[in-house]
Formats: sequence, structure tokens, C-alpha cells
Amino acid sequence: MNDRELGMIIVRTNVRARRFTFRVRDGQLVVTAPASASLHDMLRAVDEMRPRLLQLLRRAREREAQHMVAPDFRIDTPDFTFHSEEARVPRMTVRQQRGSLTCYYPAGTDFSSGDVQRWLVNAIEESLRQHARVFFAPRLGEMARARGLVYRSMSIHKTRGRWGSCSSRGNINLSLYLLLLPHHLQDLVMQHELTHLVEMNHSPRFHALLDEAVGGREAEYEAELKRFDTNIFTIL
Repeated sequence: MNDRELGMIIVRTNVRARRFTFRVRDGQLVVTAPASASLHDMLRAVDEMRPRLLQLLRRAREREAQHMVAPDFRIDTPDFTFHSEEARVPRMTVRQQRGSLTCYYPAGTDFSSGDVQRWLVNAIEESLRQHARVFFAPRLGEMARARGLVYRSMSIHKTRGRWGSCSSRGNINLSLYLLLLPHHLQDLVMQHELTHLVEMNHSPRFHALLDEAVGGREAEYEAELKRFDTNIFTIL
């Protein structure tokens, strides 16, 4: 449905819903409605909540503007760089080299478009994934050999909220965003997961082994790591 103030509203029904719930996605209002609700019920709910919905939209759009890959958005870390350049190209494209990704875009590109933003973020994350696999595989292997440890596999994932994990079968997963951290914090995370090959917990023995592996600086590095988040917009 289209509203004169709120714009396009996407309506979804859910048999489990007991009331109307509103959220914003890609700059548009999305409402989940009970399956039994009528159009009249829907319009009344929107009118009753209109001031709050306008505020919800405004705040969401402000947040999206802060988390946007705009033409001046850059990533400049020791292991990975990204920037955009206007060029005489028919459509947006990227060029990848070792440790870098460049986006070329035609004049007039609307960077506020949801489709453009999704394309750019996906391109950056896929490049990070490929580079992380190349950068981390030999380093993780070298660390494991130095400690006499053997892991089964290493994989790179787009994990949110955690930098890595180690399964009971010895499979180590690393976040692609790890590539954007300083080297000593990358090493901390990899040593952390390797230590789980010995201790599948966070016992005092686990921390003693990890502390030894990072030269007695586990507490210092862990405190520093808490300043970062698994997000390309907050990690820089």
C-alpha cells in the first residue's frame, strides 16, 4: 500500500501474529499483520501510530546514511583496501587485485539505491572472503605446526558477532571481517581457535595456553579486540 507521508508500505501477513508490528527495511516500512486483519484494521493501525512510524522511518534512514558505501567510502587496512572511482563504464563493476578491490561506477549512479548498496556490500564481502582464505590459510598452518597441533579444515564465513569458532571435530571457521583487524588481533583469534583443539572450553588452562601462545598478552589483546565489531562500517 502507498501512504502520502510514509511512502510505500509493504504488508505481510502471519498466521501467528496477534497484532501489527512495524519495522523499516531498505528505507521502506514493513508491517506484519495478523492473517485475520482487514484493510480497515490496517489503515486504522497506521493512522494511530503515524507519529511513531514517521519517527521510526527518520531514524532508520539516518542510520542507513551512516552505514552506506558512498563514493567517498574507503577501506584502508594493512591487508585490504577498497575505494570507488567514477569511470566511463556502462554499469558498476569491480577490479580485484591482491589485497585490494576497486569499484568503477558510471556518472549519475544513485548510491542511495537499496540494490546498489546490496551489490556493493556483497562485492566487498566476497572479495574479503577470497582474500581471507589466501591470507589466513598459510598463517594458521604455521601457527598450528609451531604448537604441534593439527586441525581438520579452515573455512571463511560471514559470521556476525564472533570472529571465529572451532568444532569438536577440529574444523576452524574464521570471520571474513577478521582480515580488517591489526595483525596481532588476527593472530589472537587464530591462536584462540587453535587452543580449542586442546581445550574445548574457556577454563583457566585454556587461557594459560592461549596467553603463552600470544606472548603473555592475551588480556591486553582481548581488551583491544572488544573495541571492534564484525561489520565493515564499524570496524574501520
